[in-house]
Amino acid sequence: MKFAKPCTTTGQNLVGLWRPSFTRVDQKLYLFGGGGHVTNDLHVLDLSTMHWECVLTKEGVPPTKRYGHTAVLWNQHIIVFGGSNEYDEYRDDVIVFSLQNRTWSRPEIRGEVPARYLHSATVYKNKMYVYGGFAKNSKCTYVLEEMRILNLETWTWSDAHAVPARYNHSACLIGTKLWVYAGKDEQGRTVSDLHSIDLTTLRVLPHTGITGKVVMLKSQHFSEAIGNQLVVFGKYPHEVTQQSLYGLWILDLEQLGWRKLDLDQCLGEGMVWNYFTIVTKKPPQQGGHRRQLSSPQAHDAMIVDPTRRLRSSSNQSSGSVHSSGGEGDDNCPVVESEMMDLEDCGSAPSLIFLGNTEKERPQPYDHFRDVLSINVEYLGVFQIPPSTLQSQMGMMLDNDEFSDFTINAQGSTRPIHVHRMVLSSRWPHFRNMHASGMIESTRATMTLPEPYAVVYAFLQFLYTDTVDIDLDYMVVSDVLIMANMYLLERLKKLCASILHEHHLQVDTCVRIFQASHVSQEYGLKKLSQEFMFRNLGAVMKTEDWMLMWTLGGSEGATGEHRAALEEFIDSIPEEGSLEVMPGSSRRSSDGYGQGSDSMGPFEPTLHKDL
Repeated sequence: MKFAKPCTTTGQNLVGLWRPSFTRVDQKLYLFGGGGHVTNDLHVLDLSTMHWECVLTKEGVPPTKRYGHTAVLWNQHIIVFGGSNEYDEYRDDVIVFSLQNRTWSRPEIRGEVPARYLHSATVYKNKMYVYGGFAKNSKCTYVLEEMRILNLETWTWSDAHAVPARYNHSACLIGTKLWVYAGKDEQGRTVSDLHSIDLTTLRVLPHTGITGKVVMLKSQHFSEAIGNQLVVFGKYPHEVTQQSLYGLWILDLEQLGWRKLDLDQCLGEGMVWNYFTIVTKKPPQQGGHRRQLSSPQAHDAMIVDPTRRLRSSSNQSSGSVHSSGGEGDDNCPVVESEMMDLEDCGSAPSLIFLGNTEKERPQPYDHFRDVLSINVEYLGVFQIPPSTLQSQMGMMLDNDEFSDFTINAQGSTRPIHVHRMVLSSRWPHFRNMHASGMIESTRATMTLPEPYAVVYAFLQFLYTDTVDIDLDYMVVSDVLIMANMYLLERLKKLCASILHEHHLQVDTCVRIFQASHVSQEYGLKKLSQEFMFRNLGAVMKTEDWMLMWTLGGSEGATGEHRAALEEFIDSIPEEGSLEVMPGSSRRSSDGYGQGSDSMGPFEPTLHKDL
């Protein structure tokens, strides 16, 4: 493979500009502000033509000149926050640019936060999470050890949440976690540590014991995500020569091990790279619909195909892009310097580097003149699409197309269409029934004694290997009993976990206890027993409690009801007692006899004599 060739951008250059903000929007990169010659201009780089333009706004006042600020994308708006102006004054204002209307606006913000510089900002579920930064007061400058949250629907700042002090760090959203890497601490030291923040709980978790080693020469760096992998780009010192080099590392967040990608030849000696991101091309349309193969954090954006050779001139786009760079090492992927047609491209993420490849760079120079794009799969990094097996198998259930068997539920006239092969491979009882030649196998139908909702949930597990946590607790309880009856251990544990984590409450605990006893799910039985003891006063007022005592204690009680009641009574300590606190009362609505406020013994009383 040929040496990777950067391509030179065209249009309005950005001479003397550094530390601007970049915001990715589809096939474009929006650049705002920047230091050196401090500005408040808004530029855009079209990745399909590699052409820079200055965005002309239609209405509103743009932010003041600044650099070291952040700009994030939210609902087709770019939100600019913080930074430093040309007088080294830090900012705390929030300004919004509408991409659709090309207008600037200033929402009315509730709450106050310290002005800051070199912080990070991330949008998640209509909230902007601002982490750390450099701040100053009348006496000194200092590093912020706080995270603030701006609600983008109410434009209200939260109180400060304590986090490790950082500035000039990077923050990358992967799933529900914000991964904060490196930067400088409160002592101004360059660090290379990693911690995550669960944005649902705001819990901060430091990550130690990571294998591999990354030593950053400077605090400024960039981090991005490919699936469940964190990719970091920055400068590092060579172990032997201590020469300053550019390096790219990838961290598997499950294995927590750093791996350096071999890009030394691709990034070129003497070149400078001042921005890095990862862009995922949209996959081609199939059957009139576009399938999303990338992770939720992947960015739709890339028209340039860095991996294919130029086609004949008759197939090329009419636009032209200048190239630079020369022939070189065979260890780097091909990156063509002309724009490509996306429809002929794969959907693999591309590493995008912006910098300057000139050998002589008189000051000031254009920091973002050249673009280098590398297909990440050529480096052995693959983004595996999420599995669709569960959803596809779920679509087969109760679909009469290719169905060769039906199952009926007790009391329901609606048959459920299923497939013999699926049930035979997932349900040993069904396979044995067919092997024995029972009448159900010859008639291609069978009836189960459970209600329709329970039968359907049971079959849904057979097709998808999952149990819906939103099911009613009575349904899950009955599925638990079915799982025990048919010796499906995974289904048992799924139901037990769902009942414990999502349904164990005062008005459900008796039924869950009974189901766990019948299904011999001992862990859940112990948990529900303890819950009942801790909340006995409230539990004794429930209908399920009365039914357990009434049905379990009657002369004609079924074995299951009596056994569950005996199990509960046997678990009561010999020294156990029920105390009625002063001021307690029982009312007729509680179901314990007549008299609205009469005091007396609760019925049924707790004793071991049935």
